[in-house]
Amino acid sequence: MKKNLILIFRVFCMLLLCSFHAVGQEAKKMNSNMHRDLGDDKLIHAVEVTLEPGQKTDMHTHPANFFYAITDGKLMVHYKNGKDQLYDLKAGESGVSEAEGPHVTENIGSSTIKFLIVELKEHPYKAGNMKK
Repeated sequence: MKKNLILIFRVFCMLLLCSFHAVGQEAKKMNSNMHRDLGDDKLIHAVEVTLEPGQKTDMHTHPANFFYAITDGKLMVHYKNGKDQLYDLKAGESGVSEAEGPHVTENIGSSTIKFLIVELKEHPYKAGNMKK
């Protein structure tokens, strides 16, 4: 638990350094039985997502986000435009993603997968509004 709190704090601090606006449907609009809210404020929304083998999310979008794989697993992301993308995640793997259009995420592996998504919301300091 302490490791998760430290990770969330580090991610939050990293996201405070970002200065861009992202739009889209938040992960909290995904199936409620697949995610657990870890934090939600005016800057970020953090969720832990759990997908059982064969389980799929509803169609959803994401603003720009940071992800962190808690467990190993294979995901197939089916985009509304017909494109599919395979992710073979290893525990501890992380990355940053730009805003994503409508898609369904499916666990195509044989084990339960858990990962963290921290979505960026509008940054309070817009370019041009900063004073010295």
